[in-house]
Amino acid sequence: MKKLLILLLALCMVASLAACGEQSGNNNNPGNNTTPRVGFTFTYKGTKIAINDDAAPIVAALGTPMSYTEEASCAFDGTSKKYYYGSFYLETYPMDGKDLVFGFWFVDDSIATEEGIYIGATQPQVDNAYGAAAFNGINAYTITKGEDVLTIILEDGLVSSIQYQLALG
Repeated sequence: MKKLLILLLALCMVASLAACGEQSGNNNNPGNNTTPRVGFTFTYKGTKIAINDDAAPIVAALGTPMSYTEEASCAFDGTSKKYYYGSFYLETYPMDGKDLVFGFWFVDDSIATEEGIYIGATQPQVDNAYGAAAFNGINAYTITKGEDVLTIILEDGLVSSIQYQLALG
């Protein structure tokens, strides 16, 4: 359990550092929900969540988080926000006067990706869901879909971390 906590903290730090990288001009209208969506989605208690979605209706639908933090965004102009809902975190970024979904990551096995992968799933299950070609040969899968990046970390052949985020750069 201690290893898992350390791994999750390390992933959070990596995500925060990635967010501090310079934003490239490759973002195709972040937050513009009028264009066809190409990317990952996650549904929690009937609420569909996707990268670059307007966070306000999502946060309203999810209800009061167990915890909430804010910090100055180092990749965007404004404040990034993190909401903790018990089984996952939701992170937002500011853009054009709105908070948009930057990413979300799972912290327990009570929820799963749309493809059925959960913390504790086996490597063969991940291969079946996302393809063995996405595996880095060591301990991680990285799957890119549109502007979204899904990272799945394995520890001892089992999924220990699932994280979705906006690709920066």
